[in-house]
Amino acid sequence: MPLRVKPVMTADRADKQCSYISDHPFYLACQWLGWGLFVFLMTTLVSLKSLASETEPTASAFNFSLSGFGTLGVVHNSSDELYFHRDFTMPADGSDFSFKTDSLLGLQLNAELASHLDGVAQVVIKDRVSSDAIDSVELFFLRYRPHRDWALRAGRTSVDFYLLSEYRNVSYAYLWSRPIPEFYALTSSIARIDGVDAAYTFSLGQGYLESKLAYGQAQSVLDGGGYRFGIDLEELLVFTNTFTQDPWLVKLAISTSKISALDFITNELVTALDEIPETIWPDATRLANATEGVGQRVSYYTLGTQYDHNQWILQSELGYTDSEWGLLQSFYNGYVSVGYRIDEVTLFGVVAHIENNEDPKTGKLPQLHSQLPPEIGLYIQGLHHLTLEALNSTRVKQTTYSIGARWDLYPNTAIKLQWDHSQVDQRGAGLWTKPEVIEQDQSVNLFSLNFSFVFSL
Repeated sequence: MPLRVKPVMTADRADKQCSYISDHPFYLACQWLGWGLFVFLMTTLVSLKSLASETEPTASAFNFSLSGFGTLGVVHNSSDELYFHRDFTMPADGSDFSFKTDSLLGLQLNAELASHLDGVAQVVIKDRVSSDAIDSVELFFLRYRPHRDWALRAGRTSVDFYLLSEYRNVSYAYLWSRPIPEFYALTSSIARIDGVDAAYTFSLGQGYLESKLAYGQAQSVLDGGGYRFGIDLEELLVFTNTFTQDPWLVKLAISTSKISALDFITNELVTALDEIPETIWPDATRLANATEGVGQRVSYYTLGTQYDHNQWILQSELGYTDSEWGLLQSFYNGYVSVGYRIDEVTLFGVVAHIENNEDPKTGKLPQLHSQLPPEIGLYIQGLHHLTLEALNSTRVKQTTYSIGARWDLYPNTAIKLQWDHSQVDQRGAGLWTKPEVIEQDQSVNLFSLNFSFVFSL
């Protein structure tokens, strides 16, 4: 009985691996509808802008603006054994020098459609795992403000879960070369949500508190451990409280979701485990349940704070992920960033850490009946080894120390230089892609240089 589970995925296999979700008729219909609406809105508003420029300003039925942002960057990776992930919606790059990791271009359209109604559409072009055009649409929503304290949105929005939620692709908006991978890389699948949210803002002391509740779903095509896979999340619920009182900002967020569809190479493992009779291997059912993603819940808890006053800018985020899915074992993570401004130059340092809070998955080695054919015994033992290897291959444990400088060359442009030194545990390299099994702890140095900018049209 030959094993059907292969430890290496070919390019053809990787393309097929994401087909279940992206080829579903309903999902395809939503893709084309969403993309068609976006193109129609962009074309209509650009035409109206051209028409309005030739007439009096009051002749325009509504106001709108076009803006954009981008980054041109290069990253040098000192390691030949670990390929770097900026986040998991982007493929890892094994080159010594990579121009794809940080480089991107974004275009955003804001439109005031009525006195209490506006819309936002944003497209980001970057190196992605997914080739579907709809996945380049980061934002596409309508917002209704019945009162200055209330805001209701419907469509595709950013999950207001992190300090960088609204601008994680806008490098110009933060100090570092990229969002801290220890905190942001593994949350790639919930960076945006298709659904609705409601926010209420009120005065609290000398500051303001915004409470927001969002509900919807998310679909992502990711790259992890050298494998491409599609994942759908449903019943995605996010509750956020953000308190602002100059110069402080504090954000507390809670989220929960359920995996509704998963197209991954481990699907074959689950099928193989389910085929083993319980009388032969009682532990097979437990391992199958741990490996199976569909129906499992994942919950996130984060606390972020920022202090920005005069020369100093301090920022920190702490998080905990509670996961029922064996391939995403529960972990805690966080970072502390300190920046100091000297005229147009800001010097900064960061310490970041991520680590699983559970022991590696284990399973009892099957005690097989002596009369069982040898080939079946070898098959079950091999299946046992592959399952445990898969469950523990995504474990994370690493600490990164970063120093860098940001030079605000002009009011809308910045140049950043950054050095990251990561200490990666041998059995905790889940944030990286490993072309081969690593035999010891790793030290990796990344050197980044990028030019970031924003503009208005």
